[in-house]
Amino acid sequence: MPQSKILVDTNAYLRLAKTIRPLLFVPFGDKEYCLYILPELNDELKTSKLQNKFNWVTEPEFIDNRVYFPKIGRAQKNAIKQTYDYLWDYVQDNPGPSPVDTLYVAHAIELNVPVVTDDKDMAELARAFDAQVLSSIELLKIMFDCGHVDMQTIKGLCEYLRYWDDFTPAMAKDYQRLFADK
Repeated sequence: MPQSKILVDTNAYLRLAKTIRPLLFVPFGDKEYCLYILPELNDELKTSKLQNKFNWVTEPEFIDNRVYFPKIGRAQKNAIKQTYDYLWDYVQDNPGPSPVDTLYVAHAIELNVPVVTDDKDMAELARAFDAQVLSSIELLKIMFDCGHVDMQTIKGLCEYLRYWDDFTPAMAKDYQRLFADK
């Protein structure tokens, strides 16, 4: 069975990768879900601001896990570029997502795969152009349903995010909706 690819943007990666190890390129579930990043995420992680806040991203375990990217043919690359240009023109009139966020949405559209993000502007852009979008909590629910993570891991992760004041109201709402009975 072919993989069911899912793209993970920077904010979702930073929230999940330290707890769910390895996060990327590990198939799970009957649908063979497999999480990927774009190479641009590695570029973003090279900024001193992110390296200071998330110093673990420079550890070999995490660097080694971030070398897998979706395979993209020449025709798809051209389509992604055209879609990106179109989306970026839209973003110029409707400010919000960064260039990298916009690139993730273009990939999601052209590869017909979901993208995981907790970035409100990026999610709105994705929905405006009918891209599949999941929140980190929705991804955790898929992982839980597939037996890839347990409820103790999910609760611990959410408590960690609350402690660091990084558990957004949208995440709390998703958690209540998806895990209230757990």
